Formats: sequence, C-alpha cells, structure tokens
Amino acid sequence: MKVKVHFSTFVFGLLLIFLGFVKELFSIFLVVCVHEMGHVLAAKKLKVEVLEVNIYPFGGVAFLDPTVFIRPDLEILIALAGPFFNIFFAFLSELFSQIFDIRLDYFIKANLIMAFFNLLPGLPLDGGRILKSFLSYFLSLRSAILVSTYGTYLISFSLLWVSFKDISQVDRNALYTFLAVLLVIAANKEKKMSAFLQMRNLYRKKVEFYKKGTMAVHHMAVSEKAKMKDIIKDFMPSKYHVIIILDSNLREKYRMTESEFFEKALEYGMNSCIGDVL
Repeated sequence: MKVKVHFSTFVFGLLLIFLGFVKELFSIFLVVCVHEMGHVLAAKKLKVEVLEVNIYPFGGVAFLDPTVFIRPDLEILIALAGPFFNIFFAFLSELFSQIFDIRLDYFIKANLIMAFFNLLPGLPLDGGRILKSFLSYFLSLRSAILVSTYGTYLISFSLLWVSFKDISQVDRNALYTFLAVLLVIAANKEKKMSAFLQMRNLYRKKVEFYKKGTMAVHHMAVSEKAKMKDIIKDFMPSKYHVIIILDSNLREKYRMTESEFFEKALEYGMNSCIGDVL
C-alpha cells in the first residue's frame, strides 16, 4: 500500500509552525495516522484492498482496489471507521492520563475534533462519503456526489463566516480559511471525477455479477433525442441498467444494455443523442 502526503498537508504544517503551534503539530500528525488506520483496518476486515492513501490535514483519502465492487453499505462502514478510531483513542488517552497522571489534553481534544469534523456531510470528509453512499441507493452516483459537494460548500462558507465574524482571532481565522479553501478544491476534484466513477462502476458491476450470478436491474425509458451525458446522470451504482429508447409516439424503438451504452458513449461521445448511435 502506497502512502502519499498531499502538498496541502505540508502547507498546513508550515502554517502551524508559523503560527507557533509547533508542539501541537506532532499530536495532529498522530491523530491523522490514527484516523487513517481506522479506515485501512476496516477495509482489510471487509476484504477490500487499499492501494493508496493520500494524507490531508483533515484526514486522508483511501483509494480502493477498482476490481472490488464497493457496495454503498461497505463504503459507509469504512468511512465510519476513521472517526470511530479517533473517538476510541481519545477514550484510551483519557484513561491512560488518569492512571499515570500524564496530561494528554491536546491529543484527546484533537482526536475528538478530527472525529466530529470528519462526520460533517461534505466531500471528501467521511460524513460526505456516508451521505453520498446513502443517497446512491435512491439517486444516480453523479447526483449523490453533487448533493454531497453542496454540503462541502455549506461547511466552507460556515468556516469563512466564523473567520470574518471575529477578525481579532488571527491564528484561528487563518486555519479556518485554509481548511475552507482546501475543502472546496478537494470537493470540486471529486465532482469532476463523477463521470469517470460512473464508468469504473460498470466494471465493478461485472465483477459483482460474475461473483453472485445475479444483479438487480433498473429499466429506463428515454427519448431518442436524449443526449448520452444526460442519461448517465440517472444511473444508479447498485443496479444494472436497461435503456428503452422511445420514438416521438412513445413506442419502443430499441433496447440497450448498460454495457452497450458505454461502448457507444466511448465511440460517439457523451454529447451524442442516443437515437443517432443506434
């Protein structure tokens, strides 16, 4: 498993040193490691291979084996594991400090902040992944990512509002502003990847289908003038799609499987009308 440190983490570390939080920097590093250890151990327990982990100031982003079909319920469990480990280590640290009379106040506080901040409903935070996974049961993956991204915008706006509300807190405001900007950049990156995730999800469906031999099917009726890029927005990650193309009189003209749809999309482009690629 590869571990990469995102450049923003180095910037965040330099910002903490500049603001005089040198001692706290080590505690924050340990807290992030504890958080990611929770994700990795949960993924291993669920037999999902972790290929790479990118470390951010607010935690990390784990890249999972694309040959494994990640069901929404599994992704929720893996996302919850990070905050759970932070809360668990905060409890252990409090117990340890009471027994040996050692002050671990900042480490305990940092673990709790990391846990609850990551549970906020915005990507790429764990709360955003939980929200995205839950919504994917009812919405397309692209729509679920879009809703979770709006959650990120709300969180970032709240951080900026707190920063500008009291400009006297220079140190706190600098950290809040940095996190707000970083969250928006990371969320927009995930939103841009939504189309790629849709196509990668088809491969995962094939793996799951060969493993189980069955899969739920979702039928869609579309106009022959509908564009491919608009149709894919309604695809659900947990179901296999059969697209029914209708003419102007609402009569069935052709049926296309999800696999055929992606083959045509690659050949003719996502801006093509589905009636033109038949």
